[in-house]
Amino acid sequence: MATSTKRTKTKRTQDIIEPGQWAAFFARFTRDYRGAHATIEVLGNDVGYQVVTDDRPFDGVTADVKDGERSVWITFGSTPEEHLAHGVHNVRAIRMGPPPAHTAAVLEIEAQDGVRTLLTVSRPEAFALPSGAHR
Repeated sequence: MATSTKRTKTKRTQDIIEPGQWAAFFARFTRDYRGAHATIEVLGNDVGYQVVTDDRPFDGVTADVKDGERSVWITFGSTPEEHLAHGVHNVRAIRMGPPPAHTAAVLEIEAQDGVRTLLTVSRPEAFALPSGAHR
Protein backbone atom coordinates (compact mmCIF):
# COMPACT_ATOMS: atom_id res chain seq x y z
CA MET A 1 0.00 0.00 0.00
CA ALA A 2 1.60 3.23 -1.09
CA THR A 3 0.83 6.37 0.85
CA SER A 4 2.13 9.91 0.97
CA THR A 5 1.90 10.01 4.77
CA LYS A 6 5.01 11.42 6.41
CA ARG A 7 6.61 8.61 8.37
CA THR A 8 9.78 8.04 10.29
CA LYS A 9 11.63 4.77 10.72
CA THR A 10 12.06 3.16 14.14
CA LYS A 11 14.62 0.58 15.23
CA ARG A 12 12.11 -2.16 14.36
CA THR A 13 11.87 -0.92 10.75
CA GLN A 14 8.27 0.11 11.35
CA ASP A 15 6.71 3.25 9.94
CA ILE A 16 5.31 5.62 12.57
CA ILE A 17 2.05 7.25 11.54
CA GLU A 18 1.90 10.80 12.90
CA PRO A 19 -1.30 11.71 14.85
CA GLY A 20 -2.24 14.41 12.34
CA GLN A 21 -2.29 11.73 9.63
CA TRP A 22 -4.29 9.05 11.47
CA ALA A 23 -7.68 9.81 9.88
CA ALA A 24 -6.38 9.90 6.30
CA PHE A 25 -4.13 6.88 6.83
CA PHE A 26 -6.97 4.80 8.32
CA ALA A 27 -9.35 5.81 5.50
CA ARG A 28 -6.84 4.48 2.94
CA PHE A 29 -6.10 1.39 5.03
CA THR A 30 -9.82 0.61 5.31
CA ARG A 31 -10.35 1.08 1.56
CA ASP A 32 -7.40 -1.18 0.76
CA TYR A 33 -8.22 -4.04 3.14
CA ARG A 34 -11.99 -4.05 3.82
CA GLY A 35 -13.24 -7.62 3.51
CA ALA A 36 -9.85 -9.25 4.04
CA HIS A 37 -9.59 -11.58 7.02
CA ALA A 38 -7.82 -10.18 10.06
CA THR A 39 -6.63 -11.00 13.57
CA ILE A 40 -6.31 -8.80 16.65
CA GLU A 41 -3.75 -9.71 19.30
CA VAL A 42 -3.14 -7.78 22.52
CA LEU A 43 0.20 -7.95 24.36
CA GLY A 44 1.29 -6.33 27.60
CA ASN A 45 2.74 -6.95 31.03
CA ASP A 46 -0.61 -6.61 32.80
CA VAL A 47 -2.72 -8.41 30.18
CA GLY A 48 -0.29 -11.06 28.91
CA TYR A 49 -1.06 -12.31 25.40
CA GLN A 50 -4.64 -12.43 24.15
CA VAL A 51 -6.22 -13.11 20.78
CA VAL A 52 -9.30 -10.86 20.62
CA THR A 53 -10.46 -12.23 17.28
CA ASP A 54 -8.95 -14.45 14.63
CA ASP A 55 -9.67 -14.89 10.94
CA ARG A 56 -12.62 -12.48 10.86
CA PRO A 57 -13.64 -10.20 7.93
CA PHE A 58 -12.17 -6.73 8.50
CA ASP A 59 -14.61 -3.83 8.14
CA GLY A 60 -12.52 -0.79 9.02
CA VAL A 61 -10.36 1.22 11.39
CA THR A 62 -10.91 4.81 12.55
CA ALA A 63 -9.33 7.27 14.97
CA ASP A 64 -11.13 9.51 17.44
CA VAL A 65 -8.92 12.55 18.02
CA LYS A 66 -11.56 15.21 18.70
CA ASP A 67 -11.35 17.09 22.00
CA GLY A 68 -7.93 15.60 22.72
CA GLU A 69 -9.08 12.00 22.48
CA ARG A 70 -6.53 9.48 21.20
CA SER A 71 -8.63 6.37 20.57
CA VAL A 72 -8.63 3.89 17.71
CA TRP A 73 -11.59 1.67 16.80
CA ILE A 74 -11.20 -1.50 14.73
CA THR A 75 -14.41 -3.07 13.41
CA PHE A 76 -15.27 -6.42 11.89
CA GLY A 77 -18.31 -7.90 10.17
CA SER A 78 -20.68 -6.54 7.57
CA THR A 79 -23.96 -7.39 9.30
CA PRO A 80 -25.22 -6.60 12.82
CA GLU A 81 -24.92 -10.28 13.77
CA GLU A 82 -21.26 -10.40 12.74
CA HIS A 83 -20.30 -6.97 14.14
CA LEU A 84 -17.35 -6.71 16.53
CA ALA A 85 -15.61 -3.50 17.59
CA HIS A 86 -12.32 -3.30 19.48
CA GLY A 87 -11.20 0.00 20.97
CA VAL A 88 -7.73 1.11 22.00
CA HIS A 89 -7.70 4.20 24.21
CA ASN A 90 -4.96 6.65 25.17
CA VAL A 91 -2.95 5.75 22.08
CA ARG A 92 0.72 6.72 22.24
CA ALA A 93 1.87 5.49 18.82
CA ILE A 94 0.65 3.80 15.65
CA ARG A 95 3.13 1.89 13.55
CA MET A 96 2.85 -0.06 10.33
CA GLY A 97 5.38 -2.85 10.23
CA PRO A 98 6.63 -5.11 7.50
CA PRO A 99 4.08 -7.89 7.06
CA PRO A 100 5.15 -11.47 7.75
CA ALA A 101 4.67 -14.09 5.02
CA HIS A 102 1.09 -14.64 3.81
CA THR A 103 -0.23 -11.34 5.21
CA ALA A 104 -0.86 -7.97 3.62
CA ALA A 105 -0.37 -5.58 6.53
CA VAL A 106 0.40 -5.34 10.23
CA LEU A 107 -0.57 -2.35 12.38
CA GLU A 108 0.74 -1.91 15.91
CA ILE A 109 -1.25 0.40 18.14
CA GLU A 110 0.50 1.19 21.41
CA ALA A 111 -1.36 2.65 24.37
CA GLN A 112 0.17 4.94 27.00
CA ASP A 113 0.38 2.00 29.44
CA GLY A 114 2.58 0.05 27.00
CA VAL A 115 -0.11 -2.44 25.93
CA ARG A 116 0.25 -3.16 22.22
CA THR A 117 -2.59 -4.16 19.92
CA LEU A 118 -1.59 -5.88 16.69
CA LEU A 119 -3.95 -5.91 13.72
CA THR A 120 -2.77 -8.42 11.12
CA VAL A 121 -4.64 -8.35 7.81
CA SER A 122 -4.49 -11.17 5.26
CA ARG A 123 -3.96 -10.67 1.58
CA PRO A 124 -7.46 -10.22 0.10
CA GLU A 125 -6.77 -12.83 -2.58
CA ALA A 126 -6.18 -15.45 0.14
CA PHE A 127 -9.94 -15.52 0.72
CA ALA A 128 -11.20 -14.83 -2.78
CA LEU A 129 -14.03 -17.08 -3.91
CA PRO A 130 -13.21 -19.38 -6.82
CA SER A 131 -14.67 -18.34 -10.14
CA GLY A 132 -17.81 -20.07 -11.42
CA ALA A 133 -16.00 -21.18 -14.58
CA HIS A 134 -14.81 -24.40 -12.91
CA ARG A 135 -18.32 -25.72 -12.25
